[in-house]
Amino acid sequence: MNSIIEKYMLLVEKISNTTKAHKSFGTDVNIYRSEIHIIQLIGDRGEVFISEIARLIGVTKGTVSQIVSRLEAKGLAEKSVDKNNNTRQLVCLTIKGMTAYQTHVNYHLRKHQEMECFLVSLNAENRMVLEKFLTTAHEMIEDHQ
Repeated sequence: MNSIIEKYMLLVEKISNTTKAHKSFGTDVNIYRSEIHIIQLIGDRGEVFISEIARLIGVTKGTVSQIVSRLEAKGLAEKSVDKNNNTRQLVCLTIKGMTAYQTHVNYHLRKHQEMECFLVSLNAENRMVLEKFLTTAHEMIEDHQ
């Protein structure tokens, strides 16, 4: 029993430490987790307003502006003023940003396929136990915050 709890706690710790980790996602720059998820959001939509990004991910416009400025400095995104409302800024990906976006999408597809293969190998009872464990773990994390 302790081994399972220990592995779970190590997993939680590893997940929380991923905010400091970075990857290049097929580019020549380091891209942090917060940055790649903004890239993902922009890439999924083609272009998006800073205020919309803030609303979608639940942070302030100032926080998004800081991240977008870092993406611009790395050559991953570009801002432009909305032609209809010059107080709003529109963000789109550059070619390098699209490379990072596509590499990130492909990474997730590959990882989801690996997990799908693992889950298919389990019998129905084991999948139910796993699902119950994940639900309980999620509730524990929610209570811990």
